[in-house]
Amino acid sequence: MKPLQPADQPADKISESGSENTAEVEQNDSPSTQGKSVLSIFALILIIILIAALGAAAYKGWEFFNTYEQEKQSVINDLQSQLAITATQAQLDQRIKPLTRSVGQSDQKLRDLKQGQQALTRSTEKLFELYGRDENGWKLAEVEYLLSISQHKLVLENDFEGAAKTLDAASSRIAELADPGLLTVRVKISEEIALLKTRVRPDLVGMTLLVSRLTQQIRSLVPGYQSKSDIQKKVKSEPVANTQTEQSLEQRALTFVTSLVTIKTSQPEAKVAEQTNIIDVSSTLEDQLKLTRWALLERDEFQYQKLMADNIALFKQYYDLKKAANADFYESLQDLQRSQLKPVLPDINGSLRMLKEIQKQRDALPQQEVTNG
Repeated sequence: MKPLQPADQPADKISESGSENTAEVEQNDSPSTQGKSVLSIFALILIIILIAALGAAAYKGWEFFNTYEQEKQSVINDLQSQLAITATQAQLDQRIKPLTRSVGQSDQKLRDLKQGQQALTRSTEKLFELYGRDENGWKLAEVEYLLSISQHKLVLENDFEGAAKTLDAASSRIAELADPGLLTVRVKISEEIALLKTRVRPDLVGMTLLVSRLTQQIRSLVPGYQSKSDIQKKVKSEPVANTQTEQSLEQRALTFVTSLVTIKTSQPEAKVAEQTNIIDVSSTLEDQLKLTRWALLERDEFQYQKLMADNIALFKQYYDLKKAANADFYESLQDLQRSQLKPVLPDINGSLRMLKEIQKQRDALPQQEVTNG
């Protein structure tokens, strides 16, 4: 808009003043337009930079996506190849199983052959040892055999006499050798023979006869004790009579009156019946003693001790031990219970161990001489 001018000014002045004002306006408007153009250029540059950054980011994301897809595909390919290899491995294992089985059978055969070879080597060494044995060696082998037989007779057969005779024969064989180094073995054999001769052995025949005698004797014994009521009657019979005579007249009258009065209840008292187990003690003991005799003949120590304990308990319960016959029978039962069926076997292994020890030391002497030489 143009500014108002006063009317009294001339036209040329007005024109001059108008041109001056427009020039001033143009001078005033030029810096603002220049600032706006700079800002627009700067904004455009920023937009271009932003678009370029977005494009670069999109390119990088596309490259990353491509690499991820490639890696995933490679992993899938590896897994597929491993699956294929696993399948082929299972097939190979299936094919190798018969071979492994045959190899195991071959190993077992080799082990069996090795064991057979070792047994053959041992038997060959034993054969060479027997072949190279002299007369004294054979006699020592006979002595060792006799000592072993004596142990078998004692342990398996309980034959004390047979074991002692076998040990005596072994001592005679050692005496024929006239070897002073075996004197200790003869001394040990003599001690073992003394143990066998002095050992107390059970008298099985006597025990059997005693059981048979007790079986026949049990019928002659009468079971039972003297009842307490009889004893009380005998003890109280005389004092009761004395008390009756010593009572006064008033007491007698009172006793007579009270005896005339009886008290009855509406419900009678229930009498409890006594339960008694009636057994034939003599026949039971007789059967038990027959079983005891059978266990004695079979040498079954466990059953024998059990039956004897039952016999003693039954006899003690039903028979009066104050009677002489019963006491004698009870003492015989106790003697049978204390008796042992099997004797305590002595140790006669010392002589055999000593002989083997001496032979081992003598066999080791040539080897030491060879090593020292």
